[in-house]
Amino acid sequence: MSKKQTYLYILAAGIILILAGFFMHISLITSAYHTIGKMVANPLVFGPAAVCAFMGNGRYWLINLACALIASLIIQYFVIGHGAGIYTILYRAAAFLIVVYFLNLLKIILAK
Repeated sequence: MSKKQTYLYILAAGIILILAGFFMHISLITSAYHTIGKMVANPLVFGPAAVCAFMGNGRYWLINLACALIASLIIQYFVIGHGAGIYTILYRAAAFLIVVYFLNLLKIILAK
């Protein structure tokens, strides 16, 4: 299976999961969708994610996961200035990884 197919299958699975959450009124999925949607548009998340999206390495997603967690902690404690719960930090890290994922998908589509 090619990288493009893998990325598109992951995208399809994510869309199906989100749609199922909305149709079945699963509040964890719907609230996470809205929160992450707001965080993706934040330049404090989008900027570092865009930089990390174009790094090349053998352990690419592991490095991006570490970057996402570190960036979300730095944003929360040094930029916003106060602590937050685990959900806020993980939602921000998920927003970071979503930006990386979509930029990589765009890079794969445009490369062919």
